[in-house]
Amino acid sequence: MTYADGTELTYSRPWGHSCHGRALCPDGKVRAFTGGTADSFYSIPARVHASGTTVAGYVTVETREGFFTATDDDPAVVKFVPYTFRKNWHLVSHGRSSDEIGGTVH
Repeated sequence: MTYADGTELTYSRPWGHSCHGRALCPDGKVRAFTGGTADSFYSIPARVHASGTTVAGYVTVETREGFFTATDDDPAVVKFVPYTFRKNWHLVSHGRSSDEIGGTVH
């Protein structure tokens, strides 16, 4: 499925055990990601590559402003949220603190 800002999310079939696509990272860049089986209704464990290394986190679909209901002024996008308790999270944060990009409990 294609979302705003050049993001997308594709599941493998028939069971959806893996996914891939493009997600908006906290630093504003859209990066390719690969993921596994969804661990909740709202998130999928995933990883992106930045500066030649892997950054672990999860992807979720929400609006640009962070809401669940999309509108014409606030469309849905696929967002990558790095696990801030893992190494390399700062490579996609662009100077933002862990609280600003989703904290550490996910």
